[in-house]
Amino acid sequence: MKKLYWFKTSLFAMALGTFTACNDDDNGPQVDPTEPPTSVGAYLLNTGHYKANNASIQWYDYAAGTVSGDLFQTANNRGIGDAQDLCVYGSKVYITSSTSAKLEIVRQQDFKTLKTLPLTRAGKPVEARYLTATGGNVYFTAYDGTVSRLDTLSLTITKTLTVGDHPEGITHAGGKLYVNISGYGKGSEVAVIDLATFTKIKDLKVKLNPNTECLAAADGYVYLVSNGNYAGSSWVPEADWVYQSMQRIDPATDAVTDVCNATYIANRGDKMYILYAEYYLPKTHSISVYDLKTKTLKPFLPIEAVPNPSFIAVDPTSGDVYIGNQVKDANDEVYVFDEKGTFKQKLQAGYYTTGVRFLLK
Repeated sequence: MKKLYWFKTSLFAMALGTFTACNDDDNGPQVDPTEPPTSVGAYLLNTGHYKANNASIQWYDYAAGTVSGDLFQTANNRGIGDAQDLCVYGSKVYITSSTSAKLEIVRQQDFKTLKTLPLTRAGKPVEARYLTATGGNVYFTAYDGTVSRLDTLSLTITKTLTVGDHPEGITHAGGKLYVNISGYGKGSEVAVIDLATFTKIKDLKVKLNPNTECLAAADGYVYLVSNGNYAGSSWVPEADWVYQSMQRIDPATDAVTDVCNATYIANRGDKMYILYAEYYLPKTHSISVYDLKTKTLKPFLPIEAVPNPSFIAVDPTSGDVYIGNQVKDANDEVYVFDEKGTFKQKLQAGYYTTGVRFLLK
C-alpha cells in the first residue's frame, strides 16, 4: 500500500512541526517501519497580499529540480482567493482561507477541488486560520473563537467548539489538541482539548501573545512561540517589554517551561531551528539551532545569509533548511541550506510566502 506522510513546519506570523502518517483512505494514522518515508518535494504556500485574493500554491519537485506555477489555478481554472494554511492528510490537501471565509479540499494527486466549504456562523463569515490532522479528522482554528472538527471521509464539519479569543496555531500530542489563544495580541493562554470527547479541558498560562507557532516535536513535547508586545517599540516602556520566546509543554502533565527567545521555529529530530528577530531590536536577530537533548543553543547561520527572513522550515529526511526571504513589492524567495548551513539554492516563490510543507512517500 502506498503511504503518504505529512510534516507540518513553521509559518510566518505561525508552524510547525507535527509528523503524521496516514493511509489513502484517510482513516487515521498508520506507520510502517519497513517503508521509511522519503521526501519527494514541497509545497510553497504564498498567502498573497491582505484582502487582495492573490494567494497561490506552488510545487517544488525534487527530482526535476523545478518550481511550478500556481497548482490551484492550473487545476481548477480559478484562483484560490486568499490562503492561510495548508495541510496534507491522506490523499487530500486542506487549505484554509481567512478573508475568503472558506475551506478548500483538493485531491493531492492533481489538486482538483473535491469540495469548497463556505464558512459562516450566524450569517457572518468565519475567518479560518490554522490546521492539524489526526485520527481521521482535520481540525482548524477560526477567528470567531472556535476550533472545528472535519471528518475526512464525509468532508463535513461534525462539531465546532468555542476555545477562546482569536485562536491561532494548533497541534496535537498525547491525545490532546493544543491551541494558541492569541487574544489578537492580548492573550496569554493555550487551550487544551481532549481529542476523544472533543471538549475543552483547561487553559494553560503562557507568555503574552501565543500566535502562529505551535508544534509537536520529535521529543514528544509541544513547543509554541509567544510574540510578546513589540519589545523595542517607542510606545511600550522598556520596563514592560515582553520578548518573543519559545516555550515547552509536557503533554503528560501540561507543565509549561520557558526555553529561549524565538520568533519562528522548525523541528527535526533533536534539533529545533530558530529564527529570532524582534522587529524593533535589530541586534537580537539570529538564526540558531537548539539541541533538545543538551538544551544548548548554537549559531546556525549569520543573519546576513538571508536578507529579510520570514519563516524557517526543515526537510524531515534530508535535513535541508528552508528560510523565506520577503522581498518588497515583488515575489518572495526561499533560500535552501544543507544541515551544516551550506547554501544550496534559491527558489522563486509567489507573493508573501509564509511556509513550506514537505510531502513524503
